[in-house]
Amino acid sequence: MEVKKFQTETKRLLDLMINSIYTHKEIFIRELISNASDAIDKRHYLSLTSEAYHNAGEYEILIDTNFDDRTITITDNGIGMTYDEVVNNLGTIAKSGSKEFIKQLSEEQNKGEVDIIGQFGVGFYSAFMVSDKVVVETRNALSDKGYRFTSDGLEEYSIEEIEKPLIGTKIIVYLRDNSEEENYDKYLEEYEIKRLVRKYSDYIRYPIRMNITNSEPILDSEGKPTGNYSEVTELQTLNSMIPIWKKNKSEVSEEELNEFYKSKFNDYENPIINVFTSVEGNVTYNAICYIPSHAPYDLYSDTYEKGLQLYTKGVFILDKCKELIPNY
Repeated sequence: MEVKKFQTETKRLLDLMINSIYTHKEIFIRELISNASDAIDKRHYLSLTSEAYHNAGEYEILIDTNFDDRTITITDNGIGMTYDEVVNNLGTIAKSGSKEFIKQLSEEQNKGEVDIIGQFGVGFYSAFMVSDKVVVETRNALSDKGYRFTSDGLEEYSIEEIEKPLIGTKIIVYLRDNSEEENYDKYLEEYEIKRLVRKYSDYIRYPIRMNITNSEPILDSEGKPTGNYSEVTELQTLNSMIPIWKKNKSEVSEEELNEFYKSKFNDYENPIINVFTSVEGNVTYNAICYIPSHAPYDLYSDTYEKGLQLYTKGVFILDKCKELIPNY
């Protein structure tokens, strides 16, 4: 095992980054899933020109929780990392592996920008808002060696070589002990993971899956309920993957648009109208705007907040972005 100190950063810088950039601890789920999506994007992109990156199975992101160990594990079958990439991307805070990837492609291959989310490095360290240890196990697509990165997010980290049969990256987050201010156990609950995925990562393009346990009625020989129940665990996809505003309007019915509005904004009435917008140029974006059939109850109060929900690369960023809509 090799122990290293972070290259140019200190505990003070880590504390400043974690406590200043992110205002909600739950955001770590969004960041780690976004990193996993980036890694899959990279592998898929490179697989178009090299068999070495080919993925025989389906691209996916898996989430697993362990109540006994109090861990959350996020696994992807993306490109993985080499030893040098572990040191450069994880050992240097605020270094973006995704930006380096785009830069390399544009310089060496004269390719256009790859549609990845990324700030791998900064986003990764958001995990230390909720944990006292993070373990990363990774294997690059071009290597037969795997590596384990372990850190408590303070001043040093360790790297060791491991056996890892599958290509990709596994991040294991060891949650902090509960305190009076924060209940970290909630991140182990299925419903909380599902809520956070739907809130922040519902439109990640790859399936985000987790084993979900449900109670199902036990039937008698005639197919009638006996009054007893059994627990059934199955792997479920938590995200819908395709945002409705990315579809062609001709592909979406008025009923689907109305149902999306009512479920998204907790309204019981259909909107008066919806407006699809697609812009390409120096600034490129897709949008769908709804005009409600009634004014918000607090429209004229001091506490009213206006704004549109903002997503970037399918990831939920801001709930009320007031800069996107004029006061009138």
